[in-house]
Amino acid sequence: MGRLLEGKWITNDLGPDEKGRYVRRATQFRNEIPSDKFPVEKGRYRLILSHACGWSHRCLLVRALKGLEDVIPVTFCDPFMGQEKGWTLGLPDGIDQAALLPAGNNGNDSAKRITALYEVYCMADSEYTGRASVPVLWDSQSGTIVNK
Repeated sequence: MGRLLEGKWITNDLGPDEKGRYVRRATQFRNEIPSDKFPVEKGRYRLILSHACGWSHRCLLVRALKGLEDVIPVTFCDPFMGQEKGWTLGLPDGIDQAALLPAGNNGNDSAKRITALYEVYCMADSEYTGRASVPVLWDSQSGTIVNK
């Protein structure tokens, strides 16, 4: 699995630790809803998931059990995670970046097509270093990942 290094996608993995073990790195996005920065608002957040990921499946179950299907939309990555781009978003077309931005945003970014999940991570933090993995809870108002 590739990763981001200071906002640039590279195809080599993080690798094992000094003892040869795989140790999952802690997420850098550790925010909670509700909070002052992330209030509860319909349509503000979007889940980015993959049917090939067990953690994503759990998110879908909780979303359904809590009756949030009409509150939090979902974007699915393709089920195959390639080395070249990692998780991809509906290639070849991807998704319109405007779908991840606040309503009414007419900036230059609104025409850009997002085709890989790592691009979403770079929108949240242009210098991000680490894996770009699902699930992701995206806040379209602040343009960042809330928690993954």
